[in-house]
Amino acid sequence: MFRFLKKNKEAVKKYLLIFFLSIVSIGMVITLAPIPNGDTSRTETNVLASMDGSNITTMDLQRNIQSRFRNSPQADQARIIPAVAGTLLDEMIQQRALIVQGRKMGIGVSDKELGQSLQSIPWLLQDGQFIGMNGYQDRVLQQTGMSVVDFEAELRDRLLEDKIRSVVTDGVQVSPQEVREEFLHRNTKAKIEYVLFDPSQYIKSVQVTPQALDDFFKKSQQGYKMPEERKVRYVVISPDDLRARVQVTEQEARQYYTQHLSDYRIPDRVKVAHILFKTTGKNPTEIAAIQKKAEDVLKQIKGGADFGELAKKDSDDSSASKGGELGWIVRGQTVKEFEDTAFAMKPGEVSGLVKTVYGIHIIKLEDKQIAHLQSFDEAKGTITADLEKERIADAQEKLANDFVTGLKSKPDQFEELARKAGLQPQTSPLFKYGQAVADLGSGDSFENLAFQLHKGEVGTPITVPKGQAVIQLADIVPEHVPTLDEVRARVEEDYRAKQSILLSGDKAKQFAAQVKTGDFAKIAKADGLTVKESKDFTQQDNVEGLAQGSQIPSAFTLNEGQTSGVVPVGGGGRSLVFRVVSHSAPDEAEFAKQRDQITEELLDRKRNLAFDLFGQNLKAQFVRTGELKLNNLALQQFIAQYKNQ
Repeated sequence: MFRFLKKNKEAVKKYLLIFFLSIVSIGMVITLAPIPNGDTSRTETNVLASMDGSNITTMDLQRNIQSRFRNSPQADQARIIPAVAGTLLDEMIQQRALIVQGRKMGIGVSDKELGQSLQSIPWLLQDGQFIGMNGYQDRVLQQTGMSVVDFEAELRDRLLEDKIRSVVTDGVQVSPQEVREEFLHRNTKAKIEYVLFDPSQYIKSVQVTPQALDDFFKKSQQGYKMPEERKVRYVVISPDDLRARVQVTEQEARQYYTQHLSDYRIPDRVKVAHILFKTTGKNPTEIAAIQKKAEDVLKQIKGGADFGELAKKDSDDSSASKGGELGWIVRGQTVKEFEDTAFAMKPGEVSGLVKTVYGIHIIKLEDKQIAHLQSFDEAKGTITADLEKERIADAQEKLANDFVTGLKSKPDQFEELARKAGLQPQTSPLFKYGQAVADLGSGDSFENLAFQLHKGEVGTPITVPKGQAVIQLADIVPEHVPTLDEVRARVEEDYRAKQSILLSGDKAKQFAAQVKTGDFAKIAKADGLTVKESKDFTQQDNVEGLAQGSQIPSAFTLNEGQTSGVVPVGGGGRSLVFRVVSHSAPDEAEFAKQRDQITEELLDRKRNLAFDLFGQNLKAQFVRTGELKLNNLALQQFIAQYKNQ
């Protein structure tokens, strides 16, 4: 049977299509009946689902989530897991069900098909060619975090899924009538006159009484919980405080120079500026146009035009803003063609067109130095500055450590010991974790130390933006639910915001009821409301910066002259009440232009819907027959451990 299916693709398609229709039919029955979870009493606590002798574990789900969000800003945020765990597990189960069913039918993925797929993955290509086996393993690990074996197994599964998808969706069609209706839906235009009800307009109208505010606060007290706050005593030892105490004599600088001569050997180097015309990713016609532009710029330079100004105007390199300046470069620092040209030039010369892998360059040589040993006089300034910096750092460290040692034996004498050491003692205001503190910043080293210390305890010296700091924990205010007086201003602001939404909504409802049987503009004027008229808009257009046309669907279904109910727009409690001014039929000439695109988009939509239905019903059938066992308790426990993070 399997050999027959493999050799007869049409037979496979017919067989799968019959199977697909049966699955959908069964699915219609299943969706109307409860689906049992199977016997999970003997399922291990880390197993979320089992099918065909293999398990989907909590570790598998966690890896899938990490892989899915690998390059996302949310990758390290544990709170994302409860939101996506159920959906991604369902995807994994459906994918496993498809693979199991595909194997039952004898559908597989050959090594040749796998190889062809690998060679179409952009990050496995270099200059259009497969990177080769040497770099393959490292690149897979870097991009996916998976081993080659796991990556190829997953890729095979996806290719198998694509084969089944192709068979399931091959018969999906879109009728000319559907295309026509979608064209009308997308391109019919509406124009409305409207009144916008914005809660911000009613904030000042909200009446705030002591009782109302107290009641509001009592209902939402936990939302105003105050986090733990801390206060520290501190001193900051800045480099400027110690600079006068540190001296570097010429003799010391000369001795350092003699002992580190190798550090002052200058290799052959050139100081250059350039103008780059990028050609990477361009076709031959585009490259020819770029070369013509480069030749024109070179001609201008040879004619006396300012190199720096042309670089700012025409260069594609990041150095353009600096007039093309690259500064000093040594051999081996840039590509060979650029290097060979630059080192062969004389100061003041401008090259011809130089082609590299990056594009076409025009190079200007500004200065050139032959390899030599810097004299002491040349290096003296750098040596003195480096030695001074090093000695200041040593002095900072010693002073901070000595201060900490003194405090450990006399922790209640912070201010006296600080002044005795020539330091200025200060006390911070109360601050929360993550809140910046003047002089101390909000770096991890400060925050972690401040929130680990016990009251009166002194921390080890830490680096802060202004230098070295020593802190002592002065006070702790624990997390607590505040009194109304502590947060009155914030509570009143929130109360006004909530009441203004209700007030705005009531005004909108009243107006909508009035204009059902009256003159829209006259009633609005009598109520002191502003009427605006929109431009013609389609479902895809943005309406006056308020919402997309698709979010105001009644604008296309109401008759001209009819008024709407209250239509929420844009969040924040804002809403519209409108009257339809006109409808405009689409330009029939556009139908021929849009027909193919609309057809393809509708096909994609219907194919995705058909395949999703197939996957859901296949999963349901596997549950029904006992081939798939689900462990909902394990999923709930998995989600619960991340909910409070």
